[in-house]
Amino acid sequence: MAFWKKKQKDNPQIEEEQFLQYEERPERPRKKRKKANRQILQITYIFVMLFLALIGYMVKFIIVDSSGVIANSHNKRQSAFAEKVVRGRIISSNDKVLAQTVLDSSGNEQRDYPYGKMFAHVVGFDKNGRSGLEGSYNYQLLTSNANLFMQVVNLIKGDKNNGDDLYTTLDTRLQKAAYEALGDQDGAVIAIDPSTGKVLAMVSKPDFDPNYIESEWSRLNASSDSVLINRATQGLYPPGSTFKMITALEYIRENKNYDDFSYQCTSSIIKNSNKISCYHGTAHGTVNLKQAIAKSCNTAFVELGSDLNKGNLKELAEDLLFNKKIPIDVSNKKSSFKVTKKTDKSLMPQIVIGQGDTLITPLNNALIMCAIANKGVIMKPYLADHIENYNGGTIKEYKSTEYAEALSSDEADTMKEMLTAVISDGTGSVLKTSQYTVAGKTGSAEYNSNKDSHAWFVGMSNVDDPDLVVSVLVEDGGSGGQSAAPIAKRVFDSYYNNELNQ
Repeated sequence: MAFWKKKQKDNPQIEEEQFLQYEERPERPRKKRKKANRQILQITYIFVMLFLALIGYMVKFIIVDSSGVIANSHNKRQSAFAEKVVRGRIISSNDKVLAQTVLDSSGNEQRDYPYGKMFAHVVGFDKNGRSGLEGSYNYQLLTSNANLFMQVVNLIKGDKNNGDDLYTTLDTRLQKAAYEALGDQDGAVIAIDPSTGKVLAMVSKPDFDPNYIESEWSRLNASSDSVLINRATQGLYPPGSTFKMITALEYIRENKNYDDFSYQCTSSIIKNSNKISCYHGTAHGTVNLKQAIAKSCNTAFVELGSDLNKGNLKELAEDLLFNKKIPIDVSNKKSSFKVTKKTDKSLMPQIVIGQGDTLITPLNNALIMCAIANKGVIMKPYLADHIENYNGGTIKEYKSTEYAEALSSDEADTMKEMLTAVISDGTGSVLKTSQYTVAGKTGSAEYNSNKDSHAWFVGMSNVDDPDLVVSVLVEDGGSGGQSAAPIAKRVFDSYYNNELNQ
């Protein structure tokens, strides 16, 4: 009212009612301007974020993805590289050439594979698309890091530069032993150093000769045997009794007194409406957990495994790389474990002995054994050791790296002890030798209603300080102890005898 009185004094004609109306009149609204400013600011933030994301993607593409895009077999830029660079060699860890470019009688470049079928899947081929290491390291093989002077001279002369060479972890002696041991059987063999992840051998059959890939392409693609599939990394098989390693580990986790387990095997059991029998109807008598593993007693594992915590079992399986893409230099498929908390209990008796819908690659089975051999740690598996230029200078080294800590050290040691009994007193007795110690697991995995079986063996040598892990799968091989274990033994023998007859 003080304001009103001042106004009235200055202008007595102003009525109080008029001034009150004037005083209470609201100011002109400014909300629309503030709202418009906020919208402009928000749009600015969005554009800044998009710009930063674009920069981040470009950096990632240049550093991480570019070589993969260039190496893609559908990338037409590769022909431009090939016009200027002679494709580099692929070389074994013991300095044997596995792939090289040579000139034919007409002076045309041809890719030559001195070992023919032996390294067909892992080294791969360079025509009709690319596979194996030829595909994975295409960019590196078509890159020349020769000295600058030589590159200038070649440019003036119109000659090609020499591409860089890929030195692998593969050993021709182990590869030869695995290849010959598998013989004319279909399947896969893979050998890995568990402490580093280096893949020392990788064999897949049926095979092909990459020297004749162009002329044989139509036949190979039409084959019902899936000849071009690398069974070591892309073949999916029921794990059979090798899965009992995982079942046993989960049982140990859930039962502190696992040493007290005892079961009377009478050759068959009915559990959750399932009748399960031991292989060939064998009655194993009274067995503890260690003996059940050694003798691969189906009924004992059905008894101890059918009521395990399904969620925990799935978590353990995934820690051991089921349902995950394994980071290795060549194409591979995910192993599959479909159990969930809602899985019907009637399915568990088959699942815990490695049957049902569970599928695994020989590579994955090898890495499970690597975890047990290496105190629970899985090292990232790899095939490329280093890249050298034409002058022998090292361009890049691929180092051993830890991939996953799947088990505790105590769990790994416990399983190692139990798997030793498979060799000393169980189904893997063919691997007994005074030259080295072995721990492992055999498996017979039924794959059809006729109860035909694939044969498995996966194991480690020099158990106290493991040197080598070998995984063997023989398609339609029947008993793992009879078909797969002898193949593994020949690979172990080769490793320790250091055979020189490549």
